[in-house]
Amino acid sequence: MNCSRDLIEAYIDHELDAARQAEVEQHLAICSDCSETYAKLRKQKAGIKLAAPYYTAPGGLQQAIRNELRGTGAESIKPISTARWRWFATAASLLLAVSVAWNLIQWRQTGSENSVAESVLSDHLRSLLGTHLIDVTSSDQHTVKPWFAGQLDFSPDVRDLGAQGFALAGGRLEYLAGRRVAALVYRRRQHVINLFIWPGKSGSSREGRISVNGYNLVHWTAGAMTYWAVSDVSTEELETFRMLYR
Repeated sequence: MNCSRDLIEAYIDHELDAARQAEVEQHLAICSDCSETYAKLRKQKAGIKLAAPYYTAPGGLQQAIRNELRGTGAESIKPISTARWRWFATAASLLLAVSVAWNLIQWRQTGSENSVAESVLSDHLRSLLGTHLIDVTSSDQHTVKPWFAGQLDFSPDVRDLGAQGFALAGGRLEYLAGRRVAALVYRRRQHVINLFIWPGKSGSSREGRISVNGYNLVHWTAGAMTYWAVSDVSTEELETFRMLYR
């Protein structure tokens, strides 16, 4: 096949038939330009998903719309085709208004968290696609922890969880949340877990979970430190990692 951005986008969205999907996959394996385009599109879609989350509508929304439509009464004197169109148009307008209002409320409440999540996921994807996954390679926490000394204004807590199935692979420096942070790399079978650590607000205690395009993110605070873990392992496995680390 010839290089085609449109085909790559359709491939990502699973809009192609099985044969065409396989053809694009084979092309990505041998074409560096298309592979780079594919990586950028994946990152872009992940960022959009984080910046514009979807939320479940309130339970009473459906009945509220029905009541509103029932109260118009005007469509009953119109021809059938016009009445039907008026019904759909009114319903669509109400749904749009409620959806926009609801998402604005939710976005104001979670905007800061989503901004950090977007940066965390972007750094994770970049580390997997590029060559900068690990600066110091070691499964020994007593080798990785001292490596950060002098490079950060804090000392990250490095834990060896190999016995629990999360092997320490090393660490690197990253720039995140407007500052230099520690990035610890763990492996769960063939999967990579990036754990980002930096000082947060002392005494604060927050935790959360986000899932985007097959990637899971969990975050928590402990003392004066903030932790964000991201990977394509299952939600349950990443939650296990969080509990073990805490």
